[in-house]
Amino acid sequence: MFKRFLLRQYRKVYRYDNWMRHHFTVSGHLILIVMVAAAVFGVDTKHSNTYQLFVFLLIILIFAVLNNLFNRLKVSIKRQLPRYGTVGESFSYTVTLTNLGAKNYSDLALIEQLADNFPSYAQLQHFYSRNKKTRRKRGISFNQWRRYLIYQRGGIIPETPIPELKQKSTTININFTPLRRGKIHFASSFLAKPDVLGLFRRLIPINESQSCLILPKRYPLKPLALTGKHKYQAGGVSLANSVGNSSEFMGLRDYQHGDPLNKIHWKSFAKHGKLIVKDYQDEYFVRRALLLDTFIGNTEPDVFEAAVSIAASVAMMERQTESLLDLMFVGQETYCFTTGRGVDHLPHLQEILASVQSSDTDNFLPLQQAVLSRAGQCSSFVCVLMHWDDLRQQLLKTLAAQGLPVAVFLVHDGSLSTAQCANKPQHFYLLNYQHLENELAAL
Repeated sequence: MFKRFLLRQYRKVYRYDNWMRHHFTVSGHLILIVMVAAAVFGVDTKHSNTYQLFVFLLIILIFAVLNNLFNRLKVSIKRQLPRYGTVGESFSYTVTLTNLGAKNYSDLALIEQLADNFPSYAQLQHFYSRNKKTRRKRGISFNQWRRYLIYQRGGIIPETPIPELKQKSTTININFTPLRRGKIHFASSFLAKPDVLGLFRRLIPINESQSCLILPKRYPLKPLALTGKHKYQAGGVSLANSVGNSSEFMGLRDYQHGDPLNKIHWKSFAKHGKLIVKDYQDEYFVRRALLLDTFIGNTEPDVFEAAVSIAASVAMMERQTESLLDLMFVGQETYCFTTGRGVDHLPHLQEILASVQSSDTDNFLPLQQAVLSRAGQCSSFVCVLMHWDDLRQQLLKTLAAQGLPVAVFLVHDGSLSTAQCANKPQHFYLLNYQHLENELAAL
């Protein structure tokens, strides 16, 4: 009961702070501070005249607020967001404002809003219980609540001043650095118009809700030297045709029931009077599987974010090859997405990685079963793990026994060393998430 009451007070303080910060200018805040000080020192009206300053400043603020009641402005907005952004990398987008009124306006400011999603106490406790710095704290402070809210919202967009809005379209550029991956929702914007004295601003809402997908951070990687062999792929001819390749022509043979009509050799049919089809060699491709372990356990959320970034970097590296790539992970169920050679496009795979979530239950066994069921089609495996236990080691031993090359990226928080990891495969990379970029560059 107390926890719910505490979160309600946090929301009230947050909304009041936003209201004060957006409505009052710097001069208006200064007037408020002086007015409060004058009220404190002017309580005794018989021995001090400070109360007169309080009354004077109060009248000025009332005049500023009443003046804003007549501040009217009609504006339309058009926001042009990029299709994708990247975590931690600033991107620029444009906002076009069209003045629908009959005169010019000056000293305006555009306030961009990201959609707020107020968390529950359980969500806050679950999030901060994984952080070593806040794990031992009993309660959730207002600063922690606000930091989590900013993170869930996706970042902070500072207000953009508009020196002059003429009777035509005005385009401004805004820079934004996203703090998390996934979809970020841009809510309605506000145009702040100050009063004559420049103390109080009226917020004019402009409805324009949009969203932008933020991809995980990616790092340059050198190609992995995995000696995987070509494996026969069902539907290989259609895959080859989709990328402009054709399987090798082997010869002619008599028609058999079930042969497609597009394989009939019509010249031979006209010559011999019977159906003859063209025979092709089956298509063999290099097919690599990318395994992402989603079980986070007792590790910090940043470790899982680093694992997703590694998976996205490996997917970017595989774009340079003509192989198929299977992304496999477990959420509510086991997922497998294939890209490469015209089957799907890499951006779609990056979109999936932008939305993948961590799991609190160790669901590696279903992923192991899915991997072993597809092992006959795959040439090699790349595993991104956050734990090095017997179950994961057993899967790698099984793949190695089948002659499949395996590369392992084991992400940790600095508590592991190479000597502690037994039964390592040949391609084994132990990566500290705090120095991920440097360690990946040094591979």
